[in-house]
Amino acid sequence: MNIKDILLRIGYARNKARLSARELSLKMGMSSQYVAKIESGNITLSVEKLLEILKICQFSEEKFFSENPYEYDSQQELFNLINNLSNEKKRHLIEFLKK
Repeated sequence: MNIKDILLRIGYARNKARLSARELSLKMGMSSQYVAKIESGNITLSVEKLLEILKICQFSEEKFFSENPYEYDSQQELFNLINNLSNEKKRHLIEFLKK
């Protein structure tokens, strides 16, 4: 993951929280342009500030740093559904998927 990916993911997390860059900046106690400057790469972001952004946006660190945060929720739902199946149903599902 490079810095461009991180900046895009910050914007994604903010949008999922339905916050404008200005709103998020003010919730952080920063100037109204702070998050916009971060997302455009004009301010170096500390780990502390990234974690603060994720907390405000209620966006888990696991999801943020996952291989594909855009599909994370559906992947987790699928994982949980499969995980809760009996062993017999898991075997049937595996056989079905192999066809």
